[in-house]
Amino acid sequence: MNSPSSFSPLESRAAFADSGTAVADMSPVAWVHDELRQSLEQVHKTLRRVLRDTDALIGADVDALDPGVLRNARALLHQGVGALELVELPEAASALRASETALQRGTARPALLTAALVNAIEQLSFALLDYLARLRAGKPVSALSLFPQYLAVQKAAAAERAHPADLWHFDWHWRHVADSEPAPVACAPDAAARSALEPLMLALMRQPGPAVFERLSTLCAALGVGASGLEAATLWKLAAAVFEAHAQGRLALDVFSKRVASRLLGQLRQLELGNADISERLAQDLLFFCAQARP
Repeated sequence: MNSPSSFSPLESRAAFADSGTAVADMSPVAWVHDELRQSLEQVHKTLRRVLRDTDALIGADVDALDPGVLRNARALLHQGVGALELVELPEAASALRASETALQRGTARPALLTAALVNAIEQLSFALLDYLARLRAGKPVSALSLFPQYLAVQKAAAAERAHPADLWHFDWHWRHVADSEPAPVACAPDAAARSALEPLMLALMRQPGPAVFERLSTLCAALGVGASGLEAATLWKLAAAVFEAHAQGRLALDVFSKRVASRLLGQLRQLELGNADISERLAQDLLFFCAQARP
């Protein structure tokens, strides 16, 4: 296992990004906070009215409801997303975009607009307004605090993805990551590598522990050295850093990090089959976990 000081990807994570939110000028935040509050109140009233109308049509064709009111509510959310992006709060914009997307689906099929979804949208709105109020007051706050409400909206809307990294903004580009020192023996993304990775992934799901994480980190670092291109090398070295953080107790293991591990196995299988395409989304999620690792 590489020592903390010798493994570049994890120790240099601050060179990639910071997961906090820093706003120098609070006046734009104050403006968008006030405007957004009014818009969200109107959206909530509209959605509650639609729910009442839907309840009155029990046994009838709910999809026959006029979708115009939902389009207006969605337009207000869309304007809110744009305002948040304008004042350089992309994480908050991503959270509100989840509500906008959910309403877009509800506009096409009003029957999808359930009480659970409306409640989730309202709770996300309240959390977002509180987040902006804290920023406005100059308090340290992370957009990741919005994730529970964001997750509830995504689940209620049956969205394909809901990950904490969705609320973590980084101007992504592929870049070289130095090898660990001493550099591990190069490993090709072949059947032998897959055979080594599969039991480690199984152990990760069943009985995770420092030894498992250390072996995963070493294997991923070796795949990084043996990679034929920048993107593959960066992906595997970031993965090695994430597993090193787990091994050292600097990063908590949760369902999202387990899913990332499963996606790494899928990526290796694609490389083994000769598909050289590397998932940029997977690499960004790995970078997110590197940024969350405790110093």
